[in-house]
Amino acid sequence: MNAPASLQAAFSALRGAGIPRALRAVFMACLLALAVLTAGCAARRAGPPPFAPETLLDAAARPLSPAVFARDIAGADYILLGEEHPNPCDHLAQAAVIRRLAAAGAFPAIGLEMVPADRQQVLDAFNAGTLSLADLPKALDWKTTWGFDFELYAPIFEAARDFRLPLFALNVPKGLAKKVGRAGLDALPPAERTLLPGALLPPHPAQVEELRAFFVHHGPMGKPVPDSAPRKEAAPGRDPFASFLTVQSLWDTQMAARALYARSLTARPVVIIAGAGHVADGWGIARRLAVYDPSARTVTVVPWRGGEAPAPGEATFFAACPAIQKSRLGMTLSHDQPTPGQPVPPLLVTAVAPGSAAGKAGLLAGDAVTAAGKHPATDLAVLHQAAMEAAKAGEPLTLTVSRAGETLAITIPLAAPPAGK
Repeated sequence: MNAPASLQAAFSALRGAGIPRALRAVFMACLLALAVLTAGCAARRAGPPPFAPETLLDAAARPLSPAVFARDIAGADYILLGEEHPNPCDHLAQAAVIRRLAAAGAFPAIGLEMVPADRQQVLDAFNAGTLSLADLPKALDWKTTWGFDFELYAPIFEAARDFRLPLFALNVPKGLAKKVGRAGLDALPPAERTLLPGALLPPHPAQVEELRAFFVHHGPMGKPVPDSAPRKEAAPGRDPFASFLTVQSLWDTQMAARALYARSLTARPVVIIAGAGHVADGWGIARRLAVYDPSARTVTVVPWRGGEAPAPGEATFFAACPAIQKSRLGMTLSHDQPTPGQPVPPLLVTAVAPGSAAGKAGLLAGDAVTAAGKHPATDLAVLHQAAMEAAKAGEPLTLTVSRAGETLAITIPLAAPPAGK
């Protein structure tokens, strides 16, 4: 589905008026599900009209035919759908795949990274129809267990409800990942040890090196998940990177084991909703599934933001989605793919929730964020990095924005994290 021609024409006309970036932000807010530019392998530039988020692409960024979907996705045993947690488009794409699977007669079970395994009884109540969608966030203690806005994930739960698809909790029970990171699996008491897989399956050597580079650059708190790698120093004598790697392996092994359980229990294919880091390159969950269920067919789908063609081997298929992030501070930002040889475009504020921290601080839709904290705003990940640094220092988050030719500093207070986080 392409954007209406009248809107495209209006957008072009407004660009000629001399205020392109602010109006592009408005355009993005209105056409959130449509605003992604695609690129072919040879072109490697923004090209054809935008794809809707439910458009799946092959490794050359070409739309997937219904026949390929039916054969390679609807016929798979495990379908891993990666995401960036704050990106609304990614979740729309995941829900669209689930609905297409149901329409094709493959009624999957759905496994969720967002829900720890000890909350399965809550999902069982939702599966049985005795718990409503409106009551689900409170019953799951979503705000403290996961933290990213529940409304981002609502399309997935709605698809499950509409087609009566069983939901399964995949993640480690809350708090255990930190304990394992600090002291190791052997330090857990028996009652807690039985809640985890019998043995942790090791990562691919190439992933170890990638995680090492990530760890050196960001530290164990660099990944935006609520119950992430150890927030305190590792126990004396334990290598901090080894602890970090253990937690990553625990997550991927746990989620693969729970997905296998879901398939065994339901005899259905299993859609796994998880962060793209657990899906890309087949290193995370897929690698462990190959050990647990070697005869099964597994496909992976991760978001593609446009610009350069997808990296070879990153995933089986791709979902066309722009780089958009909905922050817990109440702002939604987008980021255009840079044009080769041109400066990296700033982050664009496409929406600000009334009464939110960002709104109270004076941020406006149409603002162009050029820096977050001490970092140039080269991509959306910079926003998270700057917020983490500000929170650690007990300071507000400072954004440098361009508005109507002026440069402004917007200071956004950060709420103290919940107890135990």
